[in-house]
Amino acid sequence: MAQLASEAHEGSPPVVEHGPPIGRRGMIILAAWALVAMLFAGQAWFAAQVRGEPLAWTRVSAIWFVWAAVWAALTPIALRLEARYPLQRPRLLGSLAVHGVASAACALVNLALFALAAPVIGATQVEPTWLGTFSRLLGTTLLLNLPVYWLIVAAAHGERLVRAAREKDRRQLRLEAQLADARLQTLRTQLQPHFLFNALNTIAVLMREDVDSAERILLQLSALLRRSLDSSEAHEVTLGDEIAFLESYLEIEQARFAGRLSYRIFVPDHVLEARVPNLILQPLVENALRHGLATRAGPGHVEIKAQRQGDSLLLRVADDGRGLPPATTERVGLANTRARLRLLYADRQRFDVRNSDDGGVVAEIELPWRTAP
Repeated sequence: MAQLASEAHEGSPPVVEHGPPIGRRGMIILAAWALVAMLFAGQAWFAAQVRGEPLAWTRVSAIWFVWAAVWAALTPIALRLEARYPLQRPRLLGSLAVHGVASAACALVNLALFALAAPVIGATQVEPTWLGTFSRLLGTTLLLNLPVYWLIVAAAHGERLVRAAREKDRRQLRLEAQLADARLQTLRTQLQPHFLFNALNTIAVLMREDVDSAERILLQLSALLRRSLDSSEAHEVTLGDEIAFLESYLEIEQARFAGRLSYRIFVPDHVLEARVPNLILQPLVENALRHGLATRAGPGHVEIKAQRQGDSLLLRVADDGRGLPPATTERVGLANTRARLRLLYADRQRFDVRNSDDGGVVAEIELPWRTAP
């Protein structure tokens, strides 16, 4: 095209008709290609002046604006293909193949349409037929047009990376706020004054009846408080650490309910290394105690299970109580759990609380399987 531009004749400039507004993205595309056309046309005109060759600005600008207009029309196609076949694993090779074919197709379309416009805008040395002009452009400028498509894809890929980085930062900020709220909620509800009062009252009673048991419960309460007040900023801990915290909590609750509470924890050793959100199980167990034990006069039982299923970790807390009443409003602890899971894992997690067919309530969390580096 540069050769055709340098050999153009003078004449009236073409009339460019603009369509209706096509949105912010469309306006950005048009503005970008208009700028590119102006730069290339200015370079071609300046080079012709340096060589002492007469070249009208209207002609050279018309040629480059036609070239840029075709690429502007092809840009949405390239952007859609980049969104459908992003240049990232695990389908990188397939995406490269698709974009390789698309780059050749877009370059051919550009040359074909430019060959149609070349006689209209007054370019010289065009062939008598469209096929002749297209063949000439194919032999001289195809390789110059191929990289244009890749530049569009690269720009879209860069924009995607920037958006992902910004979204990651926003999610990190939201997660930090959510974790802080979770810690405060733990102190306000799970370790609220009446819980501490009941635990201390249990210890006081045991001091007169079973000093060893009182000492054990006091140590469990100390461990529970130490863990809850830990200043660590980690969003995730190992499942082993989470189970250790849970056992301290259940030991205190078991002593407080004076033999009415029994529980079992089924966690294979190889699963203990899995990463889970900090303080994720305790609200589920508290919910199980509330519905499985506090609402009945007899003893109650809670089971905590964890297992790996392929690339997922399944956590399950079940009780044998009366179940959830109809139209139950989700408690703050469970709502916080759901929000934290959504922030941490987006759509790669599942959280479900339901009544069991055999009675009681079942809470299940499914997470991506991850271990510490």
